[in-house]
This record gives sequence, structure tokens and C-alpha cells, in this order.
Amino acid sequence: MSNEKKPLTDETVTYEPTGPSGNAYWILGMTTLALKRSGHADKVEEYNRRATSGDYKNLLKVTGEYVVLKAV
Repeated sequence: MSNEKKPLTDETVTYEPTGPSGNAYWILGMTTLALKRSGHADKVEEYNRRATSGDYKNLLKVTGEYVVLKAV
């Protein structure tokens, strides 16, 4: 049994770390859309505040708490 916390939604945001989709703003935008699509529009402001409160590593960590984040 894993101790990993399940993301808020099953929506998946796929990004390429070394490509354009690895850009922080792209990840923020796609995650915002995923939250809205899944009925969690009320969490968008909280997500954006938390995801932008640190470095890129923090962005990825926080994003993984809200959606399934998948690097390709």
C-alpha cells in the first residue's frame, strides 16, 4: 500500500520537461483548465497561489496534488 496522496481530480496534465509544454505557465494554464473541467473551479485560485509560491520543483509538487501530472 502506497502512502502517496491521491490528486484532487483524475484529470491528467501531460507535459514534456524539455519542450514547450514544460513551461511553468503552460502547466499552470493546463491545470487550471483541468480543474474547471472536472468541476473544481473553486480550487483554481488556491492552486495558483500555492503553485506560484516557490520554484519550478514546488510547481510540479503542488500540481501533482490537484491533477495527475505525467512527464513524457
